Amino acid sequence: MKARITYQILLSIIVLSLSACSSDEKLIVEDNPNETSEGENVENADSGITVTKRVLIEDYVATWCGNCILAIEKSEDADKNVFVPVAIHFLGSQLENQTAINVAAENAVSSQTTVIVDKHTSHSFRNDFDATDYSTSSAVAIAMNSDVDGSNINVNLKFKFYKDFSNLNYTVYLLENNIISTQTNYQFAGSKYQSSPRSITDFNHNHVLQQAILQQNIPKSESVSENVFEVNQSFNVTGKNSANLEVVVFVESSDEVLNTQIVAASGQVDFHAEQ
Repeated sequence: MKARITYQILLSIIVLSLSACSSDEKLIVEDNPNETSEGENVENADSGITVTKRVLIEDYVATWCGNCILAIEKSEDADKNVFVPVAIHFLGSQLENQTAINVAAENAVSSQTTVIVDKHTSHSFRNDFDATDYSTSSAVAIAMNSDVDGSNINVNLKFKFYKDFSNLNYTVYLLENNIISTQTNYQFAGSKYQSSPRSITDFNHNHVLQQAILQQNIPKSESVSENVFEVNQSFNVTGKNSANLEVVVFVESSDEVLNTQIVAASGQVDFHAEQ
C-alpha cells in the first residue's frame, strides 16, 4: 500500500513537471519578436541598408515673372548629382500647360517664385541649394530604362526596398529641354543675367514639365524589404524632339519624398548606389 502511494506521488510530480515545461515553451514562441503568428521570420523587415538619395526641386515659374529668372538660375546651378530640378510653368506663362496647372493645384501652389523641395519644404528663390541642408540617404532605390518607340516613350521602372513600407505612391514627370521663349529679367545683382535685357527674347528654358502620371499606388505587399517592384509607363510625344526629353520619377509616402531618379528619353540608370 505504501509503495502504491509513493508511485502515485512520483507520477503526479512528473506530470506537473511536463506541464510546466510545455507552458514555458509556449510562452517563448509567442513572445519571439522575430516571428509572425505563422512562424515566419521577419527580422529583416529593416535591412539597415541605405542608398544615395536625389532631391527633387519643383520651381513654380512664369515667363512674365522677373523674379522667376533667379529661381531658374538657382535650380540650374544646383549640383545635378544631388538635385533634380523641374520647372512648372503656370499663371499665364507662355509655357503653361494643363499638366502644370494640375500639379500646381494638387500641391496647393497659387503664386510664382514658389520653390518646393521634396514636396514638403519651401525654399527661397533667392538662395543657393546646399546638399547638406537635405537628407541624401534613402531606403528606396530606383532604376529606370527608357526608350523611344515611334511617337511613344516607354519607361520601365523598378523600385527596390530596403525596409518595409506602406501607403507609397510614385509619380512620373516628362520634361522638355531647350525650349526657346521669352523671359522677363529683373537683372538681379550677381546674377549671370544681370547684364542681359530686361526682356530676354531667346531664353533657353530647361526641365519644363510637359506631362505627368500622378500618384500611382505601390501595393503594400510589394513595398517590403529586399523586394523589387516593377512597372511600365508610357508617354505620347508626337511632335516632340525626343533628344530634348527626359523622364523623372519620384516615390513618396504621405509626408516625404523617399527618392527621385532622372533619365534621358533614350537612356538607362541603375539603382542608386548603396551607402
